[in-house]
Amino acid sequence: MLDLNQLAVFIRVVDEGSFTAAGKALNVPKSRISRMVADLESNLGARLLQRSTRQISLTQVGGDYYNNCKHLVSEIMDVHTVIADRQDHPHGVLRISVPMLIGSGIFGRFVTRFQKIYPEVRIEIAHTDHQVNLIEEKFDLGLVLGKLPESSLVARTIAETESVICASPEYLAKLGALSSPADLAHLDVVKIGEGMLDETYEFFHETEENISVKVKPNIVTNHIAAGVNCIVQGAGIGVVPMFMAGEYILSGSMIPLFPAWKLKPEPISVVYPSRQYLSLKVRKFIDFLVDEVEYLKAAIEQLPTPEEQLAAYKKLAEEK
Repeated sequence: MLDLNQLAVFIRVVDEGSFTAAGKALNVPKSRISRMVADLESNLGARLLQRSTRQISLTQVGGDYYNNCKHLVSEIMDVHTVIADRQDHPHGVLRISVPMLIGSGIFGRFVTRFQKIYPEVRIEIAHTDHQVNLIEEKFDLGLVLGKLPESSLVARTIAETESVICASPEYLAKLGALSSPADLAHLDVVKIGEGMLDETYEFFHETEENISVKVKPNIVTNHIAAGVNCIVQGAGIGVVPMFMAGEYILSGSMIPLFPAWKLKPEPISVVYPSRQYLSLKVRKFIDFLVDEVEYLKAAIEQLPTPEEQLAAYKKLAEEK
């Protein structure tokens, strides 16, 4: 098998005129230089250099090999240098897989800000709720909502979702008073996601025992805006991300249910194939995303009332 290091050393020996001079130029012991050339000759099954105590000279085969390979090795080294140099600044196409729920609203703000900072990075986003194989489908990274599947991917949790369960005033008027999250088991449900499987809502309370409620969806859509519209139009209750719910709650077209109870948050993680030789565009995007999420979280937590927090979510989701 061809060893490019051996070939590069052979070319340097010819250019420098001796093993000693090549060793000094490469900062490698003369004995190692001589061994690498000998190994190359052994691999080829041909003598490339004639040695004497004072000088070396090319054999005919060695001359042909040198003349044919020198420009190729030079081109390879040039390409290597260009690629290494380009790692000094992010560039190229960044392909990201994003769940439908995360990809709506505020994620667009993150992507827009990142592209303005790094204009040489072009961004391609695929919104999907099916489990993506990053390597086979050639994605640089992906975002995962909820529990991470077993895989060899590298994962970093960057945030937790905050969602609220809502219904329209018209739908609630038909129901009468709701006394507990357990009442949701008998209501119509709009599920934002994929699949008609039953959903389980996990509710937490500061002073009362936690409650798990199993519900059966009547409508399922993987388009978040369509799901929100179904809830607003009175199709039933539904769990909506806070940044999407804020506008409708503030306008009165949706009402949050059981404000003293909190839905169990789900982690949002960024996943990528490997830490080794991670491209600069991927590393920069991950670091940028973590910083943005932390900044926004801190800014929103400083707002004293739920109404102000909802208004802030709405504003952030609309910013470009």
